[in-house]
Amino acid sequence: MTVLDTQSTLETIAQIAISLAGFAGIVGALAGEKLRPGHAEVWLPFWAMIWSGLGLVFGALAPQVLGAFGLPENVTWSASSALLLVLTTVNLAFFLPRILRATRAGTFRRIRMVAYPLDAACFAVIATQLLNALGLGFARSAAGFLLGLYLLLFVSSMNFGFLLYVIGRPPNSSG
Repeated sequence: MTVLDTQSTLETIAQIAISLAGFAGIVGALAGEKLRPGHAEVWLPFWAMIWSGLGLVFGALAPQVLGAFGLPENVTWSASSALLLVLTTVNLAFFLPRILRATRAGTFRRIRMVAYPLDAACFAVIATQLLNALGLGFARSAAGFLLGLYLLLFVSSMNFGFLLYVIGRPPNSSG
C-alpha cells in the first residue's frame, strides 16, 4: 500500500482530528471558569484532548509530507511511525504524571472505564509504532502506521467524550 493509496484515509483522519480539537476548543470556551489550572478535572482533559488531536493531525499528514520528498515507501512509513511514536510518548509523559498526581491529591477522578482503555491504547500506539519504525513485525508498512493512527483516533475520541462528561458533571459528584 503506497502513500497515494492511503491519501484519502490520512486526509479523513486529519479532518476528524481537527474537528475534535476544534470542538474541544468550543467546549473549553463554554466551560468558562472551569477551564483554569486550579480545576484539574477539566483543565487536564481539555489540554489532553487538544494535544492528542494535534498529534493525530501531524501524524496523519506526515506520510504525505515525507512522500513529497520522494523517499522510498518503507522509509516514509518508518519515519511516520517514528514521528507518531515521539508525539504520543511526549504527550503521555507530559499528561500522565500530572493526572496521577491530581488523582492522588483528590482534585481529579479517573474513571476506570475510561482511563484503562485510554492508557492501554496510548501504550499500544507506542508499541505498534516502535515496531513499525524498526521494521519488526510490520515491515515498515502502511498497515503498521495506520494501526497506530487508528488507535490514536480512539484516544482522541475518548478524550473528547471524557471532556464532555467532566464539563457537564456537577462539581464534587462521585461520577
